[in-house]
Amino acid sequence: IPERFTTVAELKKFVTMVIFTGSAQHAAVNSGQYDFGGWMPNTPISLQLPPPTTKGQTTEATMLNTLPDVNVTVQGMATLWLLSQQSTDF
Repeated sequence: IPERFTTVAELKKFVTMVIFTGSAQHAAVNSGQYDFGGWMPNTPISLQLPPPTTKGQTTEATMLNTLPDVNVTVQGMATLWLLSQQSTDF
């Protein structure tokens, strides 16, 4: 944020950037979150073990022990779903 604006053009540019960032850009970046994050392995809320470091060495049991439990997953998916819904006062 600039310390001061010296011209009306600078103020217009700044206000335009703030409006764009808080509306159109935010909607464009965040609207598709549930499409990607709705499948929990894409965006797990937490990991119970460190992520694998060697490709091809992970077993199914290790993956299941690493991913969060069902309750944590449901809370995360519900949050993503809620944030991806259009506002009722849109």
